[in-house]
Amino acid sequence: MGRMLDDGDQLTLRIFTLLLVNSFLIGAAVAMHAQGLFFPKEGSWTAIGAQWMMAAVTIQMVGFMLYKVFFQERLEDQSYIQNLMYQTRRNTKMMNAELQKFTIGLEMEQKQREMERIMGQMRVQTSEADESNAPDKPQISLAPDVRDNLR
Repeated sequence: MGRMLDDGDQLTLRIFTLLLVNSFLIGAAVAMHAQGLFFPKEGSWTAIGAQWMMAAVTIQMVGFMLYKVFFQERLEDQSYIQNLMYQTRRNTKMMNAELQKFTIGLEMEQKQREMERIMGQMRVQTSEADESNAPDKPQISLAPDVRDNLR
């Protein structure tokens, strides 16, 4: 699938299509009138203009009804399907972004637990090292005469 047209491009495309279809239908109406299928020949330019306008309106109404009957529902279905596909792609991208955030959060929590475990091991090692390097607590020995006075 190519690049999606933005709203301005779609509007321009619709206007050009409308102009093309209108030109074709008016040309068909003029050709039918020139062949004498709609009305007999008239001498007045206002009568001819009114007859051409009526012929053009008739042909355009027939074209519009054919569009409504055969093409509008299919085009609306296509538009709905394209919109659905766009929403699905957008939702998938959002879900992927959320999944990446969640995965990164889990990795960060795992690294934090690992660091806490390593720090706990280091605390235990340093406390054991402090206890083994510390000198024995000195025993206070009292002189014999002080011992006797305490009794």
